[in-house]
Amino acid sequence: MKGNFAHLIKPLGITLLILIVFEILGTAFLPMMGLTKYRVPFNILIVLYMGFKLETPFVSIMILLIQYTNSFFSIEGWEMGTVAGVMICIVISYLKDLLHLTSSVITIIVTQIFQSFWFLIVSSLIYLKTDDFSYIIQKFWRFLPESIVISLMAPFLFRIFDAIWKMDSDNSELGSNV
Repeated sequence: MKGNFAHLIKPLGITLLILIVFEILGTAFLPMMGLTKYRVPFNILIVLYMGFKLETPFVSIMILLIQYTNSFFSIEGWEMGTVAGVMICIVISYLKDLLHLTSSVITIIVTQIFQSFWFLIVSSLIYLKTDDFSYIIQKFWRFLPESIVISLMAPFLFRIFDAIWKMDSDNSELGSNV
């Protein structure tokens, strides 16, 4: 999906609307079920999708927009998520020849691995900022169930995003044009 930014505006807008709906639902329903400390990080899943499937020079700008939109619903900073997202997408771009999301199990495993990298990057930035390791340990125990939920949802949501971004789900090459 190499193109100018004008071709990316409509799918990006739809993706942002989906993120907003997921954030509103997560913010409303999780506390009603007594899960006040947990938030499902749909923004990470969207950024991972972009890294896996989109091949465009505008990925970093789209990551910034995703993280900035997410910051309306979260107290965590958009800047750390943007840095982590761009770094993860750089790693994904180097590993694209090795990554083939051909089955749901592989998609779940790969998504979990890259979420762990995301956690390490953000935790390192938090530690550099606060010099407090206890917060990172507390954040890790919240990260585990959140990341497992997102990993289990990844195959289903990746198919939805494939339809939005008009990607061929049977295509073995990540980021190729349809």
